[in-house]
Amino acid sequence: MTRTISLTIDSRPECIELLSCALRGLCRLTPLPAAEIARIELALVEAVNNAVEHAYRGEPGHAVVVEFQLAADRFHLLVRDRGQAMDPLNLAAVEVFGEPDRADPETWRLRGRGLAIIKSCMDSVEYQARDGVNTLIMSRALDSPPTPPTADEAR
Repeated sequence: MTRTISLTIDSRPECIELLSCALRGLCRLTPLPAAEIARIELALVEAVNNAVEHAYRGEPGHAVVVEFQLAADRFHLLVRDRGQAMDPLNLAAVEVFGEPDRADPETWRLRGRGLAIIKSCMDSVEYQARDGVNTLIMSRALDSPPTPPTADEAR
């Protein structure tokens, strides 16, 4: 059984924090350690920031929808917008994020690393643009299925 919740924010950077808080709360239902939850949160923030900054060109007043899907063995995040579509080849061309090399200033860039960060934090990342809706689908396997609380924990 997959449990799903969707949240919609306005396309303003200050609204992204709300999604981060929701994600942290939902991840408490998983066996993931804090460090892995932080990686998923980073991927979510990068994905939503890309929708705000690139799809909507920083213009407020547009919806960004995030769907959280929690299955027994996997956590999915879907980020949807109706802004400017990304070229699907951009995702395929991105290399996994690497640490900047102190000796090579070319690796120091602050922008243009969002997709690489997302790919390094998640197990799989896909992009679809259909009928005016752009969807970034991110997935992360869970180390073990969530366990229900014991009778003592439920009290």
